[in-house]
Amino acid sequence: MPYVKEICVAGNTIEINKYYSPRYHDKGEKRAVKEKLTSEAQRKVNLRKAIKELRRLMNHNFKDGDYLVRLDFFRQQSPAGSEQMQDMMKKFIRKLRTQFRKRGMELKYIYVKEIGPRGGRHVHMMMSKCDLDIIRRCWPHGGIHVDPLNTNGQYRKIAEYFVKYSSRTEETEGRLIGKRWYGSRNLSRPQVTKRIISANSFRKQIRVKKGYILDKDSIVNGISEITGYEYFSYTLIKAEQQSRGG
Repeated sequence: MPYVKEICVAGNTIEINKYYSPRYHDKGEKRAVKEKLTSEAQRKVNLRKAIKELRRLMNHNFKDGDYLVRLDFFRQQSPAGSEQMQDMMKKFIRKLRTQFRKRGMELKYIYVKEIGPRGGRHVHMMMSKCDLDIIRRCWPHGGIHVDPLNTNGQYRKIAEYFVKYSSRTEETEGRLIGKRWYGSRNLSRPQVTKRIISANSFRKQIRVKKGYILDKDSIVNGISEITGYEYFSYTLIKAEQQSRGG
């Protein structure tokens, strides 16, 4: 039965995905029984897709040394909800972009809004490196916490946390208001290539390309809830980036 081999090159990572598609399956080919997804199961599928897209964008557009930022709010300036929070972020981004342009720098960013069940409000942001005073001058609403990225160019866990924060906000407010995350328009998309492989089954043997190291936590093997077919995936990270991160 033919299968799809998908390769995504995003920054210092290479993702390899192997999966069967109903579009290419042979007549009479058996597959796992596919049941109609419950709303909760469909939600989990959608969140995995969101994490996948966000992870690839992060890996492709940012590098170690760029910033992971948490923006807080003073109690007296705490926004009523995510809509007001979004208005505050628009003003912040405009000021930030102006400061970057004055210095001949390019601003890239991705951020999510978090509203917790107990009322806590934060914005989590991945952004281009800059002088920290720039961020302080542009954000007058509360505290600022900045950590330089240092995960070897693989920002999978950060993407998972960002989607978790947006899901928390969705649960607190009862619905998703606006986007799950917001990104600058100058974010570039990673290169994705797909090939149809004619074979009875796909090998689960992992081939580590020269100059790369396997991200062991990225190995996934399972059955798709959507197609009922098996899939297998893993990610490689540039060895130089891995060794630099210790």
